[in-house]
Amino acid sequence: MPDCNRALPIRVDLRLTEEERQYLNKEALDRGVSRQELLRKLVLTPEGQTAEIPAYKPVVVSRGRKAIDKAISAVQRQYHCIPRHQLEPIVATVICALSEKD
Repeated sequence: MPDCNRALPIRVDLRLTEEERQYLNKEALDRGVSRQELLRKLVLTPEGQTAEIPAYKPVVVSRGRKAIDKAISAVQRQYHCIPRHQLEPIVATVICALSEKD
């Protein structure tokens, strides 16, 4: 539209299913950008080139004794009145439940 006198920014409407919208929300969240920015970069990247969107931010989950010790220390900072020997079985149970595969 070379003769268009519309000023930037221009709004573009896109219709998505709820599943598609949730997928884009998750992708954007994983990459640390807004959904709008993710779509803009994907749409405006020339064919055959890679979109300059941030890579996934890896989630590092400690396992074993180190994870339990870190979690106990974090809980003790918030609840200093609970002795460590009482926290340890609770924290270990929670970590085991969270890391259990479905």
